[in-house]
Amino acid sequence: MSQNIQDVLSSFSKKLSRFNNSQDSVRLSSPERAKTEYLEEKLRERAERLRSSVISTYKIYRAPFEALGEKSDRAASLDRDEQALLKAYNLYKSCMDIDKENQDEIGATHIRNVELYSPLADKASYTTGGQFVYLLCWLYFEQNCQEFLPFFKDIDNHFVLCFSRTDGFQFADSHEKEIFELVKSEFYS
Repeated sequence: MSQNIQDVLSSFSKKLSRFNNSQDSVRLSSPERAKTEYLEEKLRERAERLRSSVISTYKIYRAPFEALGEKSDRAASLDRDEQALLKAYNLYKSCMDIDKENQDEIGATHIRNVELYSPLADKASYTTGGQFVYLLCWLYFEQNCQEFLPFFKDIDNHFVLCFSRTDGFQFADSHEKEIFELVKSEFYS
């Protein structure tokens, strides 16, 4: 689940190479070999399309005005969204700091849940459209806010913004994790 497409392709290529060099290897017939080569090429093409898409999309989130222009309405909207997420992170972190400072001796009295209203929760592109991972990457890498990671929770058909400690965070799906890893390797390695 944590491997990205490039790791899978690399692993597959190594195994295929070992198989082809083996004395006991069974050679594929020409149609089977063609089908295997076709599938390998389709996997490489998909990986490259995803990589290209992630890079171009994250460049916009990383620096909206630089990517889209100083007078771009979309850049201004993305900037507002980023600032809203940063404010939510700081508010959540403040709550956790206050909780830590004010816990009683046995730790029985503490904050259990913090759910934040955020204008981001009203945007389908973030709650269900798959774009929130780019804001998450911006917060994590560009703002160095790495103690907690944001996610949306659906409560009574309304989304709220929540945070989880990074060490216990679970991406909503493997595609989001793959995007996060691609952003990390392409921009911050």
